[in-house]
Amino acid sequence: MIRRWLRNGLDQAGLVAKAYDVRARATNAVDRETRRQNAEFQAAGAPDGLPLPPPSLVYLVAGHFNVEWYYSSGASHAALLRKVLETNGFNLREFDSLLDFGCGCGRVIRHWRDEPISRLHGSDYNPRLIEWCRRSLPFAEFETNRRAPPLAYDNDRFDFIYAISVFTHLTEDLQRTWMRELERVLAPGGLVSITTKGRSRLEPLDDEERRRFESGELVVQDARYEGRNLCAAYHPERYVREELAGALEVVDFVPAVAASAQTQDFYLLRKPTQVDALGSTPR
Repeated sequence: MIRRWLRNGLDQAGLVAKAYDVRARATNAVDRETRRQNAEFQAAGAPDGLPLPPPSLVYLVAGHFNVEWYYSSGASHAALLRKVLETNGFNLREFDSLLDFGCGCGRVIRHWRDEPISRLHGSDYNPRLIEWCRRSLPFAEFETNRRAPPLAYDNDRFDFIYAISVFTHLTEDLQRTWMRELERVLAPGGLVSITTKGRSRLEPLDDEERRRFESGELVVQDARYEGRNLCAAYHPERYVREELAGALEVVDFVPAVAASAQTQDFYLLRKPTQVDALGSTPR
């Protein structure tokens, strides 16, 4: 009861995010095991030979300070993206242009360095993360975006776009506007993949929130902290298909798997082409 009262008081004062950060950093300061793991992993170097981000930047993206976990999760998500594409008859190597929307400090995009993709781009709203990417991952181009559209790209620019754990931290209005913006910069026939918290991640919801989720509504907790890990959005499959996808075709839905690297649901969506509009069968 006291914790709830304190949390409500901090929330009304707009200090929950600050208190969360102070607690996390204080815990990390005395976490000798994580510091030891980080020192060993950084001394050995990343398996891909690229620079590793400092724990302070890892925390801004992932909410923890473990650099090895961060690197491993990026490799796992890269593998999952490949698998979802290949399952649906697509090959990453056939794309000419790719955008990592919400790239953080290069957690996933670093794993495309050796792919024959002529235009690799990453975008994030945090300039500190983009600055690190520009210095450390010169094989790709990086831009800072604002919390709301537009992006600094022309229409129909990218063959493939993905947003890993981005829509999970946005309010409904921002989700809708960003999905339409990704649709704008996606080439006709191009693909976009997003991840969401679905049925496997409902533990934090109360009874009323679960009722809304089961009825097909998007549930957003702590909306005032949109864009940060404190803001959490939960997506029923029905909501993504009927509301969020808009004009995009849902090519595949891959629900999260318990006790695996896939902790969020994956969606693969496709932008229709003019030929599709004339009644031809989509690829």
